[in-house]
Amino acid sequence: MSLEAIKKIAEMESDAEKQKTEAQAEAKRIIAAAESQGREIVSKAQTAAEAEVGELCQKAEAAGKAAAQKIAEEIDAQCQKLRSGAAGRMDAAVSIITGRVVNG
Repeated sequence: MSLEAIKKIAEMESDAEKQKTEAQAEAKRIIAAAESQGREIVSKAQTAAEAEVGELCQKAEAAGKAAAQKIAEEIDAQCQKLRSGAAGRMDAAVSIITGRVVNG
């Protein structure tokens, strides 16, 4: 083998090693960029999910307050109806009790 051929082989091996090193460095850069993008995507998704949860909680709280208000109004109406009925019967009860006390 000639000296020229040996030099050419050594040069080719050196170039191949350099390309391999560059390819490994590029692969590391690509992986780092992908990991960074992945973390950013996860962070954005988490922020969006937290915002959606907050909105859903607000809607649920508003619905709960509306339902509680409706129930309170229904109970107030029932109480008022019972009071009205009791007031109407109060005069009759007083008359009966007075009649029994007076008539003995």
